[in-house]
Amino acid sequence: MSLLRESLEEEIDMAKQMVSDLQANQTVDAPFVVKDKSLRTFRNKEGQYLALTIGDRTGEIPARVWDNAEQVASSFKVGEVIQVRGRVEEYQGQSQIIVQRLGPLGPSEYDKGDFVKVSARPLAEMLQQLRENIQEIGEPNLKALCEAVFDDEEILSKFARIPGAKALHHAYVGGLLEHTLNVTEIVKTAARLHPDLNRDLLVAAALLHDLGKIDELTGEMAIDYTDVGNFVGHVVLTDRIVNQKIAELPDFPEQLAALLTHTLLSHHGEREWGAPITPATPEACALHYADNLDARVEGYQTFRQQQADQEGQWARHWMFDRNIYLGSTGLPPDRE
Repeated sequence: MSLLRESLEEEIDMAKQMVSDLQANQTVDAPFVVKDKSLRTFRNKEGQYLALTIGDRTGEIPARVWDNAEQVASSFKVGEVIQVRGRVEEYQGQSQIIVQRLGPLGPSEYDKGDFVKVSARPLAEMLQQLRENIQEIGEPNLKALCEAVFDDEEILSKFARIPGAKALHHAYVGGLLEHTLNVTEIVKTAARLHPDLNRDLLVAAALLHDLGKIDELTGEMAIDYTDVGNFVGHVVLTDRIVNQKIAELPDFPEQLAALLTHTLLSHHGEREWGAPITPATPEACALHYADNLDARVEGYQTFRQQQADQEGQWARHWMFDRNIYLGSTGLPPDRE
């Protein structure tokens, strides 16, 4: 039997199987979005196999195609939805699907809602909070800059939908806006605890710090980096957009522009983390740690949710390079 899906006449008469529900030795027959694919050489025999990462809004899982790999790989692209039929197996402590048959699906043959994870916060509510934060900025030049950025319909439409990252944190539609608002609330707290901080500069920088991600990231069902995202990265892309908007404003103070762009360029904290320059002001330091705090906490929470069905109290997080505790932290049951 060909691995390519032979016909669309066979319909699945059941609710879609979600990644979060898959267990070892379970038969799989469901649509999944292709997150990644690559042809790899067998270690102990000639030829290649197809390694896939597939997923839905509940998570991701590796999949393997052992036979006719090149033919199968040419039948679909990353970001497309495919029907996968196979079986879940355990390999080195991780679940993976051994594919028996697969093939691409058309847009009318699946429910997009099964694949697109969206922020739990209503979009209208977040946009209103964004506007309120801008109105709180007292320094007229910084306020005018933020208004110029977020009154730009092209920028705002992207900013409201783009994910916060490819995988590590806020990796869902609306994630960038949600992360931005969280960071803004954190720097407000820092400014309250440390009254000598320039609150207006901090709030403006928090609102703008990840703006370049609108050009760095693309996709909803399969988040990926654009070419310019890979070549340049969002920190520099943010600097480009902000300085373009500053140039369009009359008489924006040069010193204020320098302080703001420094705060934005240094928000990753260290050069090895992608910062062109390291923080040299208290405000830049505060933004860096606020950004890192929100990203890390959300990353931990997402990982715990993804590992909810795993046995044991601990699991290794590949990006953080440490074991994460999966047990109760004392929250009420409805908050765990």
